[in-house]
Amino acid sequence: MPHLVILGAGASLASFPNGDKHGRKLPLMNSLVEKLDLYNHIPDKFEGLITDFEKLYSNISNDDSLLSVKKIIDKKVYEYFYEMNIPNKPTLYDYLILSLRKKDLIATFNWNPLLLKTMRRHSKIVNLPNVAFLHGNVAVGVCKYCNLKGYKYNNICHHCNRPYDDMRLLFPVENKNYSADKTINDEWEMLRHYFEISLYVTIFGYSAPNSDIDAKKLMLDASMKNRSREFYELEIIDIKPEEEVEETWHDFIHSHHYSVIDNFKESYLWHHPRRSTDAFFDAYLMNSPWDDNPFPEFNDIYEMHQWIEPLIREENKKL
Repeated sequence: MPHLVILGAGASLASFPNGDKHGRKLPLMNSLVEKLDLYNHIPDKFEGLITDFEKLYSNISNDDSLLSVKKIIDKKVYEYFYEMNIPNKPTLYDYLILSLRKKDLIATFNWNPLLLKTMRRHSKIVNLPNVAFLHGNVAVGVCKYCNLKGYKYNNICHHCNRPYDDMRLLFPVENKNYSADKTINDEWEMLRHYFEISLYVTIFGYSAPNSDIDAKKLMLDASMKNRSREFYELEIIDIKPEEEVEETWHDFIHSHHYSVIDNFKESYLWHHPRRSTDAFFDAYLMNSPWDDNPFPEFNDIYEMHQWIEPLIREENKKL
């Protein structure tokens, strides 16, 4: 059974605490105006919302007279994230990606390209997880002719050789209308499906802000249809106080089947890489717990691939 991982901005911050390869910082919503140098474009009447980008952008997008301002903000956000790159040394994203298999899904709310760029440096590993970009992504291109998505930096569709269109980015407004864009809707359909069949769900650095009320409801509705809901485990990785995290995700929790931790290195994925749901099933449903097999700390990508090679060989034998 699959392991579903949902990523928010906190996951990127934890993975790149010092910024990207060139020190470019990952901004939070309360610092987006400052990081992207948007001060000169914000109308004076919204000056009090500078540190609340969600409310600021909602107000601007609801004012037809500010369409030009909205377009400037959209362009600057896209350009800022598009230029980001990954460091040479392994980050938490490397560990996360290699802890999962093709049966699993990473669903991310983040616009930045760092997850996809990290996946590409592990491209020789065949059994990598699926990925869904719930709010769009600057590194993903969409071919409207083939209805395919791909790595935008390649610039052309690998099927028809036509140029990719940008994947739409969903900005923080209250009514995002996930079904309005076919590509975004397909990403959400994938997430719904995984919520219904996953045995283990990890939410990493996603706070479910007020502008994502509809998103949270869509996830909850799918979660309620999970055929193993009475067994499935919810793991939340967040640095906020545990009581606050529990309140945010209360409706997703079934009985005592949950945990709140503040570090990915405490997660089930870290201690049972590529075997998380296997280990969980045996431990809690078969009363046959596994010994932990935690990741060591790696200095480079080659070491990571060498370490997981025996696990991959075992997977290949079962195919």
